[in-house]
Amino acid sequence: MSELLRKAEWLVGIPSPTTFEQEICRQLLEWVKERFPLAQVQRYREGFRFETRPASSRPRVALVGHIDTVPPANRQHLGVRGDLLYGCGASDMKAGVAVMMEALEHWERFPCDLVGLFYDREEGPYADNGLEPLLEGLEEVDFAVVFEPTNNEIHAGCVGSLQARVHFQGQRAHSARPWQGQNAVYLAIPLLDRLSKQERRSVISQGLEFFEVTSATQANTEGPTNAVPENFTLNLNARFAPGKSPEQAIHELEALVANEARLEIYDVAPSGAVRLENARLQAWIGQQQLRVMPKQAWTDVARLDTRGIAAFNFGPGDPAQAHQADEHVRLAAILENYRLLEALLNQCK
Repeated sequence: MSELLRKAEWLVGIPSPTTFEQEICRQLLEWVKERFPLAQVQRYREGFRFETRPASSRPRVALVGHIDTVPPANRQHLGVRGDLLYGCGASDMKAGVAVMMEALEHWERFPCDLVGLFYDREEGPYADNGLEPLLEGLEEVDFAVVFEPTNNEIHAGCVGSLQARVHFQGQRAHSARPWQGQNAVYLAIPLLDRLSKQERRSVISQGLEFFEVTSATQANTEGPTNAVPENFTLNLNARFAPGKSPEQAIHELEALVANEARLEIYDVAPSGAVRLENARLQAWIGQQQLRVMPKQAWTDVARLDTRGIAAFNFGPGDPAQAHQADEHVRLAAILENYRLLEALLNQCK
């Protein structure tokens, strides 16, 4: 097995669900100390940033990967079986982190400077994400590669995300005499009906088709089972395309709810622009005949975009495997991702 594949297997063997990244961060810092003894490491919480050499006039590329995972499923296998590597986070995105590590170890081969950003809590709320503080003071980079699972395709841009609670207020009553109250669940029927009939909305950005959708993802009441509930809460998740601001998306969600209930916005993540205009990227995409697709999900490409850093998603994992009960990644895909990244970095002359 190659050193790259050993790295991937090693990483998936270290549990690191969100907010429990302490051990994987400790071991990664040991790796940095051993391989890059002179590197200046900027630490934030259970993440860090380091550069393989002082900034120079050469092109600079940021390699970006989160080290946390969702909580593992009970039936998650672990380790190599045939041509697959199993483990929570294997696809999202420890295989990509292994590729980052391999490239950073061989930085002297490339005609560019590399910056490695390893960060925590990506799988949680936007505001708690560990990448933002690591971007402070980062000198200008030509572009950033975010190693989210993409099946070795280019997934450009990303949709933004709004999380909101919609609170309906009724009047409690005994369920044997419901006419004495007002069932808060029934008050939500008009909104649920509108949601059920709402078509996805196509938005074209830089020739790529994104879809805007709003989904009810959770519902709950309070009180006993033999009482008409006076409170009913829906969780709504709205996804909006590049080019639309969070403020515009919030305004549209307010119009959808139509003052029928109290709207509480509690998590907002901006969309990310399609940023593939770099001539080196264009040459690489053409030479390697890479497929370019829209990212119909949120990633930290959006956070980098707000900093003026052109970024794209490109990882060996399969998006369909992300967060799955028995998550895995193809070993061949990891090797191919590194081959393609090498070709890109060598393009930066």
